[in-house]
Amino acid sequence: MQSAIVIGNATATVKHSSLDGWRLIVLQPLDIEDKPDGFPFLAIDNLGAGKGDNVFFTSDGKYVRQLVGRDDCPIRFAVQGMID
Repeated sequence: MQSAIVIGNATATVKHSSLDGWRLIVLQPLDIEDKPDGFPFLAIDNLGAGKGDNVFFTSDGKYVRQLVGRDDCPIRFAVQGMID
């Protein structure tokens, strides 16, 4: 798990069928000093995180496939919790 800040959301006109009903957000990963660490990426979110929220996420593909309920899901990242 790693922390990130939500920098936006993504709207897809066409997306993989395993992502129907899932919200896509853009995350900027953060280092231990809360500074940007790497490039932003898309993640699925079922917690309702909004722009500016601090979250922690996982890159465990197996967890994401279980969360979505399909083995053919192309997403690698998922929000697991929000940080106060």
